[in-house]
Amino acid sequence: MGNEVKKETNLAYGGQALIEGIMMRGKEGYAFTIKKQDGTFHKEKHDYVALGKRIKFFGLPFIRGISGFFENMFIGIKVLNKSAEIAFPEENNQKTSNFTMFVTFGLAMVIAMGIFVALPYFLTQVFGIVHNKEPFMYNLIAGVIRMLFFFMYLILISFMKDTKRLFGYHGAEHKTIHTYESDKDLTVENVKTYSRLHPRCGTSFLFIVFLITIVVFPFINEFFIRQTWYQLLSNYGKIGDALQKLVIIASHILIGMPIVSSISYEILKLSGKFYKNFLVKIFIAPGLFFQLFTTREPEEDMIKVGIISLNMVLGKEDADVPRAVSDTDILPKKASVVLSTLLFLPFLFLNFLFDFNEE
Repeated sequence: MGNEVKKETNLAYGGQALIEGIMMRGKEGYAFTIKKQDGTFHKEKHDYVALGKRIKFFGLPFIRGISGFFENMFIGIKVLNKSAEIAFPEENNQKTSNFTMFVTFGLAMVIAMGIFVALPYFLTQVFGIVHNKEPFMYNLIAGVIRMLFFFMYLILISFMKDTKRLFGYHGAEHKTIHTYESDKDLTVENVKTYSRLHPRCGTSFLFIVFLITIVVFPFINEFFIRQTWYQLLSNYGKIGDALQKLVIIASHILIGMPIVSSISYEILKLSGKFYKNFLVKIFIAPGLFFQLFTTREPEEDMIKVGIISLNMVLGKEDADVPRAVSDTDILPKKASVVLSTLLFLPFLFLNFLFDFNEE
């Protein structure tokens, strides 16, 4: 029974790759470490209690996924912006405000919705299937196209120079978490032996999202198809047909995506808890496959960053303890700490999804 409780607690830790760094998060706060150009590490720790813990409503099933996404996005953008300023100060003489980062992220989200939601919907008509007559088949084909687009996107960015190191830190974050979940000491040598793929990763979350859209979106189509005002639009020829499609696409983004995200989050939580189950392994296999493109085997310095960040979250290291890349011993140096087994992020979809499940 004791081991089961401990394993449950493990699920409350996760992280996010940053620019030359890693952020780790737990129930009571988050910490991040950035590798500086002078060979030292910048370290910070912040107390933070999730909104779902402070306000019960936002912690309810199917609500917590939506609130958690925006909460993690807020923290992720802020820390990502700071990591860029610390890692490359000469390129950030004029600091980018968090507001500018949010605007940039918002624009990126609009473009992503256009590519992964709207464009597949329009391309599906090439197969001669009418969206308001065969909604399920229409969305099934659109979903397949959506996943193909995402797969091509992952392949494209995986070869970009600027993302290779980010994916290395992503891999280090996963391997560090795996080490903790296996109740092993957080040492560089131990972390090296674990997989860079993790079932609770934001990449797996996105794959689940794509599958759920195939189920949820047809019901939204059916709802509008039954509305008289929607049917009347077909009397205006091609313009009316285009308006019908725009209504559906807007409803998918504004209504469907929050529903899909909340359902996907709950499924991701369950898959994280029961990832050893044979059926769950089959279900999460495609998401793990995608992680082959969003993670890379990390360098030792990247692993050190992950360990230091996690040690701070666990209270095993103070943020004001100096650390350097050349350190061979990165375990806590405080004499009062016994060197025993050390307890141990959407996106990552484009840097902003945590591999984090609040219990």
